Amino acid sequence: MNEPAPELRKRLLFILHRALVEARLLAMSQRHEQLLDLTEATHEIPGYMSRWEDGHLASIRRDLQTYHDKYAGSRFDYVQYLEQWDIPPF
Repeated sequence: MNEPAPELRKRLLFILHRALVEARLLAMSQRHEQLLDLTEATHEIPGYMSRWEDGHLASIRRDLQTYHDKYAGSRFDYVQYLEQWDIPPF
């Protein structure tokens, strides 16, 4: 079974954590379309992590960027957590 490198795995898990936090906030605000888009952008990550292939990172980045482009005003910028921002302890 292939898995992402440990640092990338940590980043992907943090992205999922933040997505769940955002999903809770979106549900409480009844922003259903954005909640749907968030789940579309992140739902493949667990499956990719358990059967990792080189092309999965590009797919994840594309999905997260699509979400970010549509909701540019959001304080949740998942793309930056893939490679640029440090991951805080969670």
